Amino acid sequence: MMTQAEKKMKRYVNAIERRLNLPLEVKGRVMSDFGSSIAARREAGQTDEEIYTELGDPKKVAAELNEQMQEFAYRKSPWRFVFAALGIYFGIKLLGVVYVLIFTAAMGIYAKIPNMASTVGIIGGADGPTAIFVTGSTIWFNVLLELGLTAAVVGLCIWGYRRLCKCRKK
Repeated sequence: MMTQAEKKMKRYVNAIERRLNLPLEVKGRVMSDFGSSIAARREAGQTDEEIYTELGDPKKVAAELNEQMQEFAYRKSPWRFVFAALGIYFGIKLLGVVYVLIFTAAMGIYAKIPNMASTVGIIGGADGPTAIFVTGSTIWFNVLLELGLTAAVVGLCIWGYRRLCKCRKK
């Protein structure tokens, strides 16, 4: 079980780690060295409060570490905004598709929607009975297909955005 002081130190170290803009392997080495430094200070007789005071604010510490490790830092691609915009657009579309799906299920609408694609065929002639056949798919298939495709596009946009937020510098 962790003591309150250990929990506070863990939160402090985690706050620094979250703000580091470095690849995982470099971040791991930096945080290992940082943890060793804190342990050495504790062994030297410093209290946690003295360590916090000497190191400073986690934002400041992370900014200094990012500055020192600048050659390893990630750069953020401007293309991430394209993926963010597409993700927002298709996310809104996904909400619309889910709304249609829930609305039609709640209202019990199993019939075809007039503006959906259908085929009309007329069979008959001048001297006999005439039959009209109307074919088309139900809304469920189309909505579920659109739901799946839109969800896949939203997932791809989220993946692309997160991937482009952390590009290595060349």
